[in-house]
Amino acid sequence: MTPDTTHAEQPGPASPAQPLGTAASVDLVAVTAEVETHAHGRVPRELRRRQIIAVADQLFVERGYQATSMDEVAQRSGVTKPVIYDLFGSKEELFRTVMWQLADELADTLRVAVAAERDPAGRLAAGALAFFTFVRDHWAGWYALLSSDATPVTVDVSEIRRRQTDLVIDMFAEGARLADSHVEPALLEATAHAVNGAYESLALWWRNHPEVPAEQLADLVTTLVGPGLVVLATGATDATPHAST
Repeated sequence: MTPDTTHAEQPGPASPAQPLGTAASVDLVAVTAEVETHAHGRVPRELRRRQIIAVADQLFVERGYQATSMDEVAQRSGVTKPVIYDLFGSKEELFRTVMWQLADELADTLRVAVAAERDPAGRLAAGALAFFTFVRDHWAGWYALLSSDATPVTVDVSEIRRRQTDLVIDMFAEGARLADSHVEPALLEATAHAVNGAYESLALWWRNHPEVPAEQLADLVTTLVGPGLVVLATGATDATPHAST
């Protein structure tokens, strides 16, 4: 559920009532505190890697890919550039690592939220709330790292979108199974694309209306999409798309 926009270096506004995008900075504070418990030169490799990812995450969000220098990543991390190149190989690979970490976290968040529900409407509501809460908490990162087809890793962005469509298909298929219903694969795929589009479009709209709470957006999606998913899960539709001949 990543947005399709080219404005990757323009984080959305923060809501006065609900600060947006604080998760990455919290992670950086935590990992920096852990690094400081070790003597210089004695920081475990995996911990140093986590620290550099957190620093790079913040810089890529603040400045975008092009304006972020490896010199500054190294300076903020308290290491030399060769350490970063040893761990990641290149600036592009570091960006890719940060981007996939965010995508993986979103996917895990959705899986956990949906797994707690059994009926189609409940799974949709849980997934919608989890998605918009995630976007709220990772506001700047979600836009800056995953929203641009102009990044140096456009293939990865496409792969993330494809994987998230597959994730939604799996969620819908599981919902149908729990309802003891069979839904044609083509219809599941079409529905997943439609629902992902609704989520992403609404998240983009949210960028200009940050005063709206995540819960209200989740309720809106559930109200608009829920009845159709219930029909889909119970097998009460024959709207299966067919390829033209």
